[in-house]
Amino acid sequence: MKTVLKYTAYLLLQLIVIATHAQSKVVVEQIQSYSMVSPTANYWHLPNDINPLLEALDSGLFKEINLIRAKNYKTNAIQLAKQNQIGKITIDWSRSMSSDFHAYIEIYEMSTEFVYQNKLAQISNAKLDSISSVWYISCNIYNQRRESIFKKTILLSMFPTKSVGMGYAVDIPATTPSFIFKAIQKGINFISPKIDDMEYIEAKVPAAYATDNFWMPFLHNQNRIQFDTSRPFISYSNGNGIQLLRTQPAQMNKINQKDKSINNPYYDMLPVIKKRLGSAVNEYYHVLQPLRNVNLDLDYSIVAFIEFNSNPNDQEGSQSPIIFLPDNIHTIFLNQDSIGSFSVEETVVAKDKFFNLNEIFNGFDTTKKYNIGTLYEKRKIISAKSIEGNFKGHTFKILINYANNLKTIFIDDKMVLVAEGKNKPSQMVAENTDNNSEMINFLLQMSFSEIFQMPF
Repeated sequence: MKTVLKYTAYLLLQLIVIATHAQSKVVVEQIQSYSMVSPTANYWHLPNDINPLLEALDSGLFKEINLIRAKNYKTNAIQLAKQNQIGKITIDWSRSMSSDFHAYIEIYEMSTEFVYQNKLAQISNAKLDSISSVWYISCNIYNQRRESIFKKTILLSMFPTKSVGMGYAVDIPATTPSFIFKAIQKGINFISPKIDDMEYIEAKVPAAYATDNFWMPFLHNQNRIQFDTSRPFISYSNGNGIQLLRTQPAQMNKINQKDKSINNPYYDMLPVIKKRLGSAVNEYYHVLQPLRNVNLDLDYSIVAFIEFNSNPNDQEGSQSPIIFLPDNIHTIFLNQDSIGSFSVEETVVAKDKFFNLNEIFNGFDTTKKYNIGTLYEKRKIISAKSIEGNFKGHTFKILINYANNLKTIFIDDKMVLVAEGKNKPSQMVAENTDNNSEMINFLLQMSFSEIFQMPF
């Protein structure tokens, strides 16, 4: 205990000496980085221009303790190759023997589980799933006798946040490399004698997205139309003004399979249900989903027959327990008139369409792509539900992807709309919503209607 106090007092004395004398010269000998999460990737490699990181030291720690950096000294930027190299300082002191002080920066990415299990930071359980990784950022300053006179570390977690980006969000890395080092730069600027060692801070960064050959060409640099869902309506603006859409709760009637009489209102459905493999244990329902276009004063309803599977197979984390009965037996009504029908297929693999986790972008501008050096196999794009049908003489298809909360709409075999949102739309890219706005608005409502949501 006495040794610790003596050492602490010595460090404080050294800092007092620095602060009370004329500005002393410091060289930043080395910045080294490594990722314990993705050691073979390159997104954690130091950028070619490390000046923003050095300038963060100038305006932060060095200014606070009265040091001035020797800017003519070239700092070594090193990407470590192995985890056992972490923390090992190898400096050629002969290059800077005349300098008063020598600084050394370490930047390491650690898994959230490692940080949590080793109690390196106080992270609430509610936030664990939102943090992809934690960055260890440390500054060590030595005097001419090669004694450490300052060492502070911060732990920086990055929270991916939503912006205008759309697509397949990735977990690692949390954001694109440029934003990673902007966050690290702010972390370095936060290092100070006043903070606790191993101080934990959080940074919000724009989410990163995997490149793909399905949504990306349609979404590239296109205007994002924002929705207002704060009232009992879904509203957005197009060339025809504000569009108001209202989706009412669905009505469900359980089908009694034991009632074989002709008086059973669902008598005609019993042979269809009997063919189902799960007919002995699963429940079946007749569903009515009302939809209203307020602007055009139109009331639609969707009539469908569904199976509730209490033990669905989890495929790609998107298989819903609600399964629509096969074939084109589901109907679309305008008031009392039938204007269309549709069928629903579960877990549909898009032909020759995939996303690439090795190449990421910001979800908006596809010219800004980063190959992060990983070797993941390209993954097929799988829609949890594919809804195909007809509406007033036009064919349509709606693809629902629960994994990234995207709804993709085709009219007459042409992609016309991609909307994002879980139970309510938040933003969309659409091709000319002014034309045929009645059908586009109906399909938008249909894709976010209660009957096509995950029931949990």
